[in-house]
Amino acid sequence: MVRILLGCAAICVMVVGLVIGGGQPAVAVAKENLPLISYDAFEFGFRGPDRLDPGMVSLQVVNTGKHAHQMQLVKLEEGHTAADFAAEVKAEPRRIPRWSRLVGGPNGVVEGERASTLQVLTPGDYVLVCWLPDPTGAPHLTLGMTKSITVTAGTPKPAPEITPDVTITLADYSYKLSKPITAGTRTIKVVNQGQQVHEALVVQLPPKASIKAFGETLAPGKPSTGSSPGKPVGGVVGLAPGDHALFQTTFTPGHYGLLCLFPDHETGQPHFEKGMTLEFDVK
Repeated sequence: MVRILLGCAAICVMVVGLVIGGGQPAVAVAKENLPLISYDAFEFGFRGPDRLDPGMVSLQVVNTGKHAHQMQLVKLEEGHTAADFAAEVKAEPRRIPRWSRLVGGPNGVVEGERASTLQVLTPGDYVLVCWLPDPTGAPHLTLGMTKSITVTAGTPKPAPEITPDVTITLADYSYKLSKPITAGTRTIKVVNQGQQVHEALVVQLPPKASIKAFGETLAPGKPSTGSSPGKPVGGVVGLAPGDHALFQTTFTPGHYGLLCLFPDHETGQPHFEKGMTLEFDVK
């Protein structure tokens, strides 16, 4: 399977109102008084605004499809297009095109659920993609699940100060929590201090299930072997080295895991197979 990302930590953002308009910026407002930019994800595409204003936003994906979906935000440079990005990733799945930068976005959620990230949008051209695989192992990107968007030029409003409850630090190949995550609605900051692209995919696990077993059901290039032993509940998809993003989710008591499905630049081995997993309990 051609795959370079699966995107990262959970989120059930509490919002008031939702407006989705093709070609127009969303006008709903998120909990932090940020613009709420929302997209439907389905088999196989995204539905939502084509042009956005710059500044900090709550970027939301609503899964209206039948399979799990995520929404990776990729900034394009040098005049490249969504089609260029898809073609290059298909040709060389281990590496991100040099003229693109992965800047996060809400990670995977199942049918009927939603996730979001809080991040600053700068002017330029972007593409939304979903890296999650279908039952045959083909990433949704290769089935046409992309959408081109443009962040217009202009002076953004000052971003509010948002203090995270917990910081998740990504490295090659590990996760570190600044402190335990407790039950309730939490704001989580995800920082990539590694040398490769990484993600934080948050998975709610059944008792005695392991996050590694969950990852193996999404192993690159392999057809699904059955239902996954866990439920993806959001997080942050791929972040380039040095980048960060915020997400919010309501954690209920239970067992959770983090994992990264991006491939190693040299070997193509998924990062979770190199030890990039973490299990934790929420009380």
